[in-house]
Amino acid sequence: MKKDTHFHILHYLVLIVILLSAVVAFFALAGNHRMQFQVAIMTSFIYFLWGVVHHHLEGDLHPKIVVEYLLVALLAVFLLQGTIFR
Repeated sequence: MKKDTHFHILHYLVLIVILLSAVVAFFALAGNHRMQFQVAIMTSFIYFLWGVVHHHLEGDLHPKIVVEYLLVALLAVFLLQGTIFR
């Protein structure tokens, strides 16, 4: 395996751990809507940061990529808000 392959595997493992932890926390807090929403916000923020750091380390960070990660994170928050507080 090349060094780049290890780099990608490590980065995506970190992302998987972040997202799986968020799913576990979300379901563990079932019934506590405010805390679930806080988990959604924190996870979206961490996802956004992960994407920016990942692309910075890759050397291909551009404003378009930052906006894309921001919009995906905001979309997730808005969708989960609608699901949590219905």
